[in-house]
Amino acid sequence: QLDKLMNLVGELVINKIALLQAVSTNKQDYLKRVAGSIDRLVTELQDLVTRIRMVPVSQIFDRFPRLVRDLSLKKNKKVDLIMEGREIEVDRTVLDEIGEPLVHIIRNCIDHGIEPPEERVKCGKNPVGRIKLVARREGDHVFIEVEDDGSGIDPEKIKKTAVERGFLSPVEADKLSRDQLINLIFTPGFSTAKEVTDTSGRGVGMDVVKTKIESLGGTVTLKTERGKGTKIVLKLPLTVAIIKSLLVKVADQVFAIPSSQVSEVIRIKGDAIKTLGMMEVIEVRGRIIPLLRLSRLLNLNGVDLPDPFEVIVTNADSEGKCYGFIVDSVLRLQEILIKPLDSTLSSLKEFSGATILGDGQVVLVLDIPKLISKKNEKKQKVALQLSS
Repeated sequence: QLDKLMNLVGELVINKIALLQAVSTNKQDYLKRVAGSIDRLVTELQDLVTRIRMVPVSQIFDRFPRLVRDLSLKKNKKVDLIMEGREIEVDRTVLDEIGEPLVHIIRNCIDHGIEPPEERVKCGKNPVGRIKLVARREGDHVFIEVEDDGSGIDPEKIKKTAVERGFLSPVEADKLSRDQLINLIFTPGFSTAKEVTDTSGRGVGMDVVKTKIESLGGTVTLKTERGKGTKIVLKLPLTVAIIKSLLVKVADQVFAIPSSQVSEVIRIKGDAIKTLGMMEVIEVRGRIIPLLRLSRLLNLNGVDLPDPFEVIVTNADSEGKCYGFIVDSVLRLQEILIKPLDSTLSSLKEFSGATILGDGQVVLVLDIPKLISKKNEKKQKVALQLSS
């Protein structure tokens, strides 16, 4: 019933936008007052429905004390679980989707992170390991942190595994920074586990965790220090049904970009673009930002880029890197109702869904992390071809 109510609210949002657009060309005061009332009512109804859908994270947090107790016994380890922010609320849809990723992260803490008691004592640590699970809210986002005080992630071990299993050549591995090596754990199929166990290495890797969180419009960041532990932070939107998005124009087509994935919008001229190696870049406040042309990524050709044009700068990824997506123009910021793609279109990985604008136009919603991954995969293939 709540889902049905949310869909009705979404359709009402679409009709509200259509009415507002029609009124913008008509100067009758009465119509404007009616449109203003509808706008206010829809906003109130939307806020109410969103509040009804909110549930405390305790609904999944409360599963984890037993999980930690059982897994630590299996691994002959002693582990305490500390939880904070159990009362923090998030959209039910988001909560339903993050349970399995959190289970996998906690399994990894116990299997790969927390050391056996005797090893911890030798290192001057408390024989009882600690996992801290924290939820907190900041604005329109919820942050869930999982932190252990274990051994941390060894970048050299990751490098060795990546080379042994054919993910990278020795030359490529030597060129990677510490953070780049650590972030290889998010590569599909990558695992340092030598064998499948009941605890981890069960086919659900960190790449699946990252993909799941990003499909919700969230991000995953990781910090680790040898001998001190690892901290994984999930940044999640409060709700995933109706979101604010930038409507952009690319080669005479309109697309939507969730505003939660955008850091800023910059208008630049063509002569501001520089070339660094094989990558187009711009400099923003002393920072080099790689550029990606959306028209090329989406195979949209035949339309010249205007000058000046606009660049959508993304939020920093797990390595602290931002990207700039070149678009013809930014039309406006607007709330949209995201609908899942039909099964016949599910192969279009660059899109997270679609929406209908007030004029009836169907607009695809871009999946920015997937587009970045697609570009990086192409770049790696080219590099491999050149090296061979």
